[in-house]
Amino acid sequence: MVDYWNLPAELPLDPPTVRCTLADGPTVQAMNQAEAETIWTELTEAPEYRKAAAGLGPDEAIVDVGAHIGLAALSFARQSAGSRVLAFEPAPKTYGCLAANLAEHVPGGTAFNLALGAEPGTAALVFHPYIPSASSLFEDAEDNERNLAANLDNVDADDLTRKVVRQMFDVRQDVEVEVSTLSQVIREQGVERIGLLKVDVERGELDVLKGLDDAHWPMVRRVLLEVHDIEGRLAETVALLDRHGLRSEVSQYGVFAGGSVHLVLATRD
Repeated sequence: MVDYWNLPAELPLDPPTVRCTLADGPTVQAMNQAEAETIWTELTEAPEYRKAAAGLGPDEAIVDVGAHIGLAALSFARQSAGSRVLAFEPAPKTYGCLAANLAEHVPGGTAFNLALGAEPGTAALVFHPYIPSASSLFEDAEDNERNLAANLDNVDADDLTRKVVRQMFDVRQDVEVEVSTLSQVIREQGVERIGLLKVDVERGELDVLKGLDDAHWPMVRRVLLEVHDIEGRLAETVALLDRHGLRSEVSQYGVFAGGSVHLVLATRD
């Protein structure tokens, strides 16, 4: 296990995974225990996540795009037992944790080592091995700094914590990953209804939605997105959802106050 409070001046590029038990939750394989605990707290505290999965039926799929190590998928599956879970994560090592966690806790779920976007192909993923939830196909240093500063300020982080987090965040790798589209997945996997489409892909959310053909939008009942509001993307996302018959509620979890990250929960009337 990495001692995060006594880090060497130069961090190794391949930190070991850890097994950790989350508060009132499952024991999971994680890349970073502190990150996993933080994400689990958000999932259990933010009401949007409970509302998103409420009342889903066994004939409705849960599609998790940007699944990370699978914590949202696990949370949704606990709330909606019987729903088919399809979870997508492009970073190979993070995907390994996702696959292990689904196999242990959601045996009917399927993990895919894929990114989803507007067009199929390949793309360069900027992978942060110590903070893998920040990995992105759309790296933006200015947006990263804004959100990192906001998060640290909102939790009143001390100087040592700020130093450690920034040192970990600065470690990155460029990884070529495979990209598919939502509609391609729907066709290949025989998906007929999507009760919940959850998207958390660090500035790639619009590309994911653009990969859904017009013919497939009516099968989507709810969408939960983490949207980075840069260059008018929040308004553009809400407008796109509205055009396809989904009404949006926009909120911002407290730790993101002052940053660009917003939650959008969109529901079909």
